[in-house]
Amino acid sequence: MPRSRIRQCLAVGIALSLLLPVGAEAAPTSGWDVEPVRDVVERLLPAKQARQISLHPLSGGRESFTIGATDGGQVRISATGPSAMLAGFNAYLDRVARVDVSWNGDSLNRLPDKLPLPRREIRQDASVANRFALNDTDDGYTGAYRTWADWEREIDVLALHGINQMFVPVGTEAVYLDTFRQFGYSEAELLQWIPQPSHQPWWLLQNMSSFPSAVTADQVRERAELGAKIVRRLRELGITPVLPGYFGTVPPGFAAKVPGARIVPQGGWVGFTRPDWLDPTSAPFADVAAAFYASSTRLLGSSTHYKMDLLHEGGSPGPVPVGAASVAVRDALDAARPGAIWVFLGWQNNPRPDTLAAIDRRRVLIVDGLSDRYADTDRNATWPDTTYAFGSIWNFGGHTTMGANTGVWEDRFWRWRAKAGSPLDGIAVMPEASDNNPAAFDYLTGLAWRSGPVDPKAWFADWAARRYGGTDAFAASAWQTIGRTAYAMPADGWSEAQDGLFAMVPSLTRRTAASWSPESMRYDATAFALALPALLRVDPKLRATSSYRYDLMDVTRQVLSNRSRTLLPRIKAAYDGKDRAELDRLAGIWMRYLGLLDEVTATNRQTMLGPWLADAGSGHSARTLLTVWGHRAGYDAGLGDYANREWSGLISGYYAPRWKAYLDELSAALRDNRAPTSFDWYQRGADWAASSESLPTAPIGDIHAVAGRVLDVLRSEPEPVTATATVDPANVPDGASATVSVRLRNTDPFSVAKQVRVALEAPNGSGLTVREPVVELADLAPNGEATATFSVQASGTATEFFATLTASVTSTPAGRQTSAVRVMRAGPVAGALTRSTNAAVFGQLGDRYLIEGGGNDLWGSTKHFGSIYRRGVLAPGATVTTRVDRQDPSGPWARAGVIASTDLAGNDGRGFLNIAVTPQNGCVFSYDSNNDGTLDRFAQLTGLTAPLWVRLTRVGDTVTGSCSTDGTTWRAAGTTTVPPGATLDAGLFMTAANGGSGTRGAAEFTTFHIS
Repeated sequence: MPRSRIRQCLAVGIALSLLLPVGAEAAPTSGWDVEPVRDVVERLLPAKQARQISLHPLSGGRESFTIGATDGGQVRISATGPSAMLAGFNAYLDRVARVDVSWNGDSLNRLPDKLPLPRREIRQDASVANRFALNDTDDGYTGAYRTWADWEREIDVLALHGINQMFVPVGTEAVYLDTFRQFGYSEAELLQWIPQPSHQPWWLLQNMSSFPSAVTADQVRERAELGAKIVRRLRELGITPVLPGYFGTVPPGFAAKVPGARIVPQGGWVGFTRPDWLDPTSAPFADVAAAFYASSTRLLGSSTHYKMDLLHEGGSPGPVPVGAASVAVRDALDAARPGAIWVFLGWQNNPRPDTLAAIDRRRVLIVDGLSDRYADTDRNATWPDTTYAFGSIWNFGGHTTMGANTGVWEDRFWRWRAKAGSPLDGIAVMPEASDNNPAAFDYLTGLAWRSGPVDPKAWFADWAARRYGGTDAFAASAWQTIGRTAYAMPADGWSEAQDGLFAMVPSLTRRTAASWSPESMRYDATAFALALPALLRVDPKLRATSSYRYDLMDVTRQVLSNRSRTLLPRIKAAYDGKDRAELDRLAGIWMRYLGLLDEVTATNRQTMLGPWLADAGSGHSARTLLTVWGHRAGYDAGLGDYANREWSGLISGYYAPRWKAYLDELSAALRDNRAPTSFDWYQRGADWAASSESLPTAPIGDIHAVAGRVLDVLRSEPEPVTATATVDPANVPDGASATVSVRLRNTDPFSVAKQVRVALEAPNGSGLTVREPVVELADLAPNGEATATFSVQASGTATEFFATLTASVTSTPAGRQTSAVRVMRAGPVAGALTRSTNAAVFGQLGDRYLIEGGGNDLWGSTKHFGSIYRRGVLAPGATVTTRVDRQDPSGPWARAGVIASTDLAGNDGRGFLNIAVTPQNGCVFSYDSNNDGTLDRFAQLTGLTAPLWVRLTRVGDTVTGSCSTDGTTWRAAGTTTVPPGATLDAGLFMTAANGGSGTRGAAEFTTFHIS
């Protein structure tokens, strides 16, 4: 029988064997086909070496592999199934041959002609049954226009790393097209509704539709064929295709076409209008779902795992009981696929507690995206009786930044797994874009094929030895440095590292390129930079590996990118100080670094824009996704540059021209003594996305030579000694004194800072005096630290909340650096209570109020805020109003306004809500939709910043949050219902929403009015 026919028959057998409850262990029949595994081996290795791998199927028992030697001197790999066998082949390459295969290069060219044999037999069981890969967004951010060759490589790499479940959205647009043709829609209507492939992930999540242009029938057909091909290959390799299920998304006008359909409008999602939701408890839902699953089977094939996320990121159930709707969705799945597993994404409030309470949780798998993000997380407690996979989202939007919270993984995975009755039985590879961060990928997938924890230091030593196919002291040193910096980040509210400011919309005050990314370094950039000279000294024999070339490019790129975070504050200081010559000098360095960044990334095809656009054809939708993301409303709501990445072509063609225009305008403004002209950054981005110039698709340059030149440039332009000034106590009323501490750090990794001198100056009229205002310090070694302390006395009367002192630091060779410290000059709060979960400080001057504090966020289970409030004042008929005079931009979602709850003094109050102004996201009304005491929904009015009036108005049990620019004309941002008859505390509040950066902020208010 032909091999292809054998595979088709066996694929059916493998698919049937996967009809198991979550966490159950398959017991493949003896004699299962090893030929698909053989094909992977032959795709990776030259024929002479591939022939030395002997594959042997096992039956029964735990999922496992064994590595040994045959009598004929071949490498023998035995396993209980295709997934385990490929994991075994990868373990042979890692542990015995000491080479590496990743989705970013390999060291296979270091294999000898005669493959080494293991010194002893190696046997390994899988530690978990569920090994899931690919975020819902991966198809968009990694490349929705990938070819079969791209997918074949992706699948091979995932299979080698033991993945046995993979999300496959490709081709689902054909399922929707076929389904709704049966319910009265024309092909033209549906093609207009379905987004381009670049944006389809968010359509499948019910976030948006009809953007940026209609798909074509040919696109739909071609992607359906590709999706079916992907599914067939996965089955051959023992990987369960996880397909999109049906949970109620319908095209516009469905109720007019189908009698009895109850439609729930879904409102907006980050500036987009969400598709309508068909009430699953209405009669037509079962018919649509049956047609959907029949079409999915015909076009893509059937599966045992279907992924669905009801009401994702703010969807509204309206009057539909979520539990009943969830049961109806489950029933429809059971009718089409009896016993199938419902796969959920663990994200924000998903899966909803009312969904899990209503359905059979034995047939649920949660692939968690937040296992490593927050300090107070315990998923065993969140889902005590529902199987989940430990996962991480180490990049958002496809950001190219290196790093992950691997230490958190090592601790939590094994600790949670060891708890009696733990439902943890999987790992989930969940970056929003794959094909990056190979160390993170290897580390996370490796958890599934180990018997217990390892020391991260030992792991990175092993990684360095196999990554380039040979032991090298400099490679080991480099990866120890990288491992204890970028890959040792804590669970501080983030799972990805900071993005680079070169990709940011030009600004002197923003601290992140993407709206929802860390605003400061999450690791020591100075220490990280030492990996670059170490990698440059790796043995020339190892430099020929594609893995070395990728890593040297990536580390060089990251070192340059990190420089943006120390250089931009210097540019701002020069502009604020009206020093045009210094501004121009620093702007020249900024532009030079952008040029070097483009040159570095041009050396590797995976960090070039040209190949990505070539796969996308015209490229308009792909260009849009990388830049403005969506239309103007979405851009203004925070999506602009969400998918930023440091890629050659994108840097030189888009980021660099933006920065040059901006920096030239700042210089011209100083020359002409005027305010700088503003730019319409959205329109610039939209125009660039609509362009069609071709870009190189082949790498340019030798990365070792380029990286060497970058290092020379960095050494010739030393980083300054940074100064961070703090005051204790924070509030210094008349007659009091305080200590100002100026913490100094030599941020340059390559040179000593000499002749270090610190001066502290108080402004005239502040009422503050600095005793002994100058301190001289010893030399600071690279990454060295010192502290200068000053005594400050308050002797005058305060008329403003703050006085700003300036600490000036001079050193050679880097020059002068300044740091400002605000000293609070406020009296105590009278006639109100205070509450702080963000180390807030409160003050009052007459009818003006101040709250200064920190806080990671005020959303979900994170409740970091400071409040000046009164008990029970938001009664039916009452309104609480204030004017937010000023707000520090401590984060794009920093909030200041009016807050309410049944108990603002505690953590468990119901009716939790607030109306607030933000620095970048307008006026936002946040509320608790199910009265569980956590904020889980929001509505916003974009384009508004402080100063702004905000108020909460209660009519019966309905509370409305409104905003006004003048205190007279009000616009409602949102409305919610609080528990019937509840007494609500209310007051002023702020949160820095700093995302874990530690940044503090202040909000100033006029009036706390209750009517």
